[in-house]
Amino acid sequence: MNNTQKPTSLKGLIQGLQIKDMEIIRGTVISESPLQIQIIGDEKLILTENIICLPRHLTDYKTTVDIMANGDTISGESQTASSGGHTHTGGEHEGHQNNGGSHIHTGGEHSHGIDVLNIKRAEMTVYNALKVSDMVFILSFNRGAKYYILDRE
Repeated sequence: MNNTQKPTSLKGLIQGLQIKDMEIIRGTVISESPLQIQIIGDEKLILTENIICLPRHLTDYKTTVDIMANGDTISGESQTASSGGHTHTGGEHEGHQNNGGSHIHTGGEHSHGIDVLNIKRAEMTVYNALKVSDMVFILSFNRGAKYYILDRE
């Protein structure tokens, strides 16, 4: 192998592997709903939803996640309702000393710091839809009959 070869960019690599009649172009989102993308360098060419293939990661979508954090990586508080009573088995907070930590609340609103947070199989919404003025990389194929949006710039 020749060690004097220049490094290849991702765009160059993909274009080097592409099948005839495919190219990577750039565009600007000019409308979110319906999605429209204007091609840079060809202001007359505006891509519409019927010829765009849009990957999930460039949309708003829901997914299932596990969230786990311990110690100082957590910032927040839990809070009881104004009528909510509960029992503590450890810790200390406003108005109470840490005599082993055990004590009972019969009511009254108050809050506690979070030391450990474990949430399993939570539904999370990812807001990642394309917005007006986003610049995107586009794979044009089938002689411009279809366009696959690769990613934001």
